[in-house]
Amino acid sequence: MKSLSNIKTFVRVAQTKSFIEAANILSLSPPATSKAVAKLEEELGVKLLHRTTRSVSLTNEGERFYEVAQRLLEEMDDLVQELKDTKTEPSGRLKVSMSAAYGRMWGTILLTQFLQAYPQISVDLSLDDRDVDLAAEGFDVVIRVGELADSANLIARRLFLDPLITCATPEYLEHYGRPQHPEELAQYNCLNFRNRKTGRLVPWFFTIDEQIERRNFTGTLTIDDGEAVGQAAMLGMGISQMPGFMAINALTEGKLEEVLADYRPDEVPFTALYLERRLVSPRIQAFIDFMVLKGAVWAAR
Repeated sequence: MKSLSNIKTFVRVAQTKSFIEAANILSLSPPATSKAVAKLEEELGVKLLHRTTRSVSLTNEGERFYEVAQRLLEEMDDLVQELKDTKTEPSGRLKVSMSAAYGRMWGTILLTQFLQAYPQISVDLSLDDRDVDLAAEGFDVVIRVGELADSANLIARRLFLDPLITCATPEYLEHYGRPQHPEELAQYNCLNFRNRKTGRLVPWFFTIDEQIERRNFTGTLTIDDGEAVGQAAMLGMGISQMPGFMAINALTEGKLEEVLADYRPDEVPFTALYLERRLVSPRIQAFIDFMVLKGAVWAAR
């Protein structure tokens, strides 16, 4: 390749699907941007982009070239950063996505500790439960709860396992009694969580006769926000099943009391995902190692 800059220009045009927007990002003129891509196509002997007055799209050859070129440029950037960091501590911007409830309750606390340990790193945190495309959206690390869907081209690191806790306030249990078997929950006011994506109630899980079984119970309150369900439980409105990370503080302070502990289901995994690369940026590696360490502390609580 005669010019790496032409490849970088093409990748930016492919990402933005606009010569004008790519030119603005690269501090070039639109004609210079178009000329750089044309030179690259001439050198390769193939057409990489379909151009019209209104849109820009990748050809089949362009899609293949973009996929490889983007990955190579990212690895080159990581290599440059790694070489710069050999004599200094990890630095730069880290873009992270966390599940919303976990991020609000624990993510900001952990990130405060992380930034204190690595003051040369800045973090851009997104709290969301949707599926994200790390490469297209520029995320360095995504932390999610539960079993993973498609994780192709991603590295997955288990952070910790979190229990599902069935609980209520001591006052509620004193008044209505403590259930001794999951089937008895039909006699209680059960606070339900509705999944916003599916519109369905999230079932309750229990280990019964060494098998994981799911149950649905009725109650006077259904909410499509897990934190709000937890708040309702702490207000004494009924019994809830919630993740351990949501219940731990209230359990420790005596605001909630676990019931049916003998029927706890399997613990739920928390996982960090990042793009598979030959070289991992020091700032990403530092963050992953930090979260794994904190996960070990959490698991040993």
